[in-house]
Parts: sequence; C-alpha cells; structure tokens
Amino acid sequence: MFAAGAFTELAAKYFLRHLPLYLALILLFVTGLGFGAVATHKLSPVQKDDLARYIAGVYNSLGDNYEATAPRGEVFVQSVTENVVKTAGLLFLLGLTVIGAPLILAVVFVRGFVLGFTVGFLVQETMVQGLILSTTCILPHNLLVVPALLLGAGGALSFSATALKTMLGLSKDGIYAQFASTTFLTFCSACLFVLAALVETYLTPILAQFGSGFLI
Repeated sequence: MFAAGAFTELAAKYFLRHLPLYLALILLFVTGLGFGAVATHKLSPVQKDDLARYIAGVYNSLGDNYEATAPRGEVFVQSVTENVVKTAGLLFLLGLTVIGAPLILAVVFVRGFVLGFTVGFLVQETMVQGLILSTTCILPHNLLVVPALLLGAGGALSFSATALKTMLGLSKDGIYAQFASTTFLTFCSACLFVLAALVETYLTPILAQFGSGFLI
C-alpha cells in the first residue's frame, strides 16, 4: 500500500511538472484532428468515389465471417507492430537523439490528422453508417491509442529538453534520472498500445458485428 501511494504521488508530481508539455501535445493532436476533418472537403470526386467504394466493401465484410476474412492473430501482430514498434519505439529513439524532437511533434500531428480524416470522411460521406462504423470500429481501441501516443511523446520530448539544457549548461538536472523516467513512460505507452491491440483484435469484431445490424 505504501509503495503504491508513493508511486501515485511521484506520478502526480511528474505530470503536474510537465502539465504544459502534455497540454501542448493534446492541442497539437486536436489540431491534427481538425486539419484531417477539413482535408476531406479537398478530395476530388474521383478520390471520394474510390474511398466510398472501399468503405462499401468494409460494410459488406461486416456481414460476413469477420474472423475468416481477417484472422485475429494477424490483426494483433499488425497492430502491435504498427503501434509498439513503429510508434512507441520510434518516439523513444527520436527523443534520445534530441535533434529528432521536431519529428516527435510531427508524429503526434500526423496521427491526429489520419484519425480526423478517417472519421471525418466516414461521417461526411455515409452519415449515420459512417458514425456507426466510427463508433464501433475506430473509437474503442483509439481510446487507448491516443493516451499511449501522448504519454510516449511527452516522455521523449521531456528527455530531449533535459538533455539539451544539460549540454548547454542551462540545467543541472540528472539526465540519467530523466532517461529512467522516459524509459518507464515508453514502457507504459507500449503496454497501452498492446491493450489497444487486444481491444482491436477481440472486442472490435464483436462491436462491428453488432453495428452491422444497423447498417442493413
């Protein structure tokens, strides 16, 4: 109990200390969402038709055996590879390089842009069907993906800032302590990404089958 209380206190102090950083990341992500939603209005009629046909294929697949068309093992591995390896791992490495910090901001913005574009296009083109598909197939695992992304990005940027200040002689904070914090935050981010992969693999198909009943 004492250890849990001490850990909670340390975590609270850390996030209060870095609150401006995480608020900035949230704002950046939301900005990406907004730009993604607006970008759907810039598509040409041909591009909209191609995407609409693709979405129609997704609707049709919801009525079939989901597990047969998309084996759960493949879905899980792909999700873990994309998020844990290519996102959490990439953010960690970019933070260690210090000069890669701007790319961390780019990753957060792009992930927000892609999510905003996807949901925006679905809702814009197919209205109720798009809203149902977004709620059942996109929202559940992204409720974990977004915090994981922000957690990993915040830890990586925090390390970059501390390392840069130390190299310039502007701070005497221990870089090793910050490295330990960043490593732990990356681990927590990776765990959230794995949970998101489990949700996407095992819960999303159930919700998709349930939602497909409203698409008929």
